[in-house]
Amino acid sequence: MEEKKLTPLRFLPDVREFPWGKAEYRVADLGFVDSMASEGWLGGNTLSDIIQTYLERVVGETAFDWYGTQFPVLVKRLDVKGRSSLHVNPGDEPAEQRYDAFGKTALWYVETCGPDARLFLGWKRDVTAAECYKACQDGTVEDLLYSVKPNPGETYLVLPGQVHAAQDVKLLEIAESSELSFRLYDWGSQEREIHLEEAIDLIDFKAYKKPENADGTLLAATPQFTVHRIPLLDPLKSHASEEDSFLIYICTAGSAVLQAEKPYALKTGDVLLVPAEVTDFLLLPTDRDTELLEVRLDPRPDDDLVSDPVEE
Repeated sequence: MEEKKLTPLRFLPDVREFPWGKAEYRVADLGFVDSMASEGWLGGNTLSDIIQTYLERVVGETAFDWYGTQFPVLVKRLDVKGRSSLHVNPGDEPAEQRYDAFGKTALWYVETCGPDARLFLGWKRDVTAAECYKACQDGTVEDLLYSVKPNPGETYLVLPGQVHAAQDVKLLEIAESSELSFRLYDWGSQEREIHLEEAIDLIDFKAYKKPENADGTLLAATPQFTVHRIPLLDPLKSHASEEDSFLIYICTAGSAVLQAEKPYALKTGDVLLVPAEVTDFLLLPTDRDTELLEVRLDPRPDDDLVSDPVEE
């Protein structure tokens, strides 16, 4: 019996409320959040079930070798109405060794900004662990933080070890498939647990240095994911067969159609997962000034650490 060919996948949003606002998970395989396909012959199946059944046909052999049966990338929207807690994410190695989990690298794409929008991204200057600890304890940590007033369309890479928080802003977050983080300070609130002692040796105490962006279209090239900005002015033929990777397309402006065996409309805000098996398609703009983000996984270095490669 001939196997059914996989098709592009859409997922139902999963919205979670927090003291600072809400998070809308769009593509997530986290256990406590498991995105459900919303249409097509796989509609009603969760992402984890789809991966368990179709493995490298969905993610590609590169991702399967490193991440096994967990989908390697997380996509969510953050609607920060107040100010999120100051926290830090571990890298892959300490996360693996201490918590049997993935670390977290993230890219923040700024969608909209309120009048008080700020992003807190690391330190103004090099600090010591003692300075950080004392400032978090006595409420003066904001004086040490590097902050920026963001603008829509800007991107910020949040690396493991980098303390960070957001205020009055809507962000699209593309990240490694993990929500492992440690809260250092909650701006005076006593409602949630603080993990300062547990996290102190995970923090990078060097001054923040914004990563260089060479051409404006390559937004992130990390071992965990690669993100390109695509100004879609003309039809674009897929090069997916050369990538051995799933592709995720996120429409950030305008509208488009992904033409595979049938058309898949993408309007602003839509997210579409293209399995690695789907290698022949066109991207067609249907509106002026259409922009897409393309997410994929490039091969990781042989000595890079996520977990032991999965054996078939």
